[in-house]
Amino acid sequence: MKRVAVVYWSGTGNTETMAGLVAEGARSAGAEVTMFTAGAFDAGQVENFDAIAFGCPAMGAEELGRERI
Repeated sequence: MKRVAVVYWSGTGNTETMAGLVAEGARSAGAEVTMFTAGAFDAGQVENFDAIAFGCPAMGAEELGRERI
């Protein structure tokens, strides 16, 4: 069974909700999932997982970079 970490930071709860949905999808595909807030996860834990999904909010001036077409 694959081990997946879902690591997120959420200011209002929206990103936490989405992280929960990502975790639910991974579980339904057969993965063992552990959710972490960003402050509870550190680099020493990376080797314990087969995959890691990271999530953070992006809006306004905080918008993440976009690919140019």
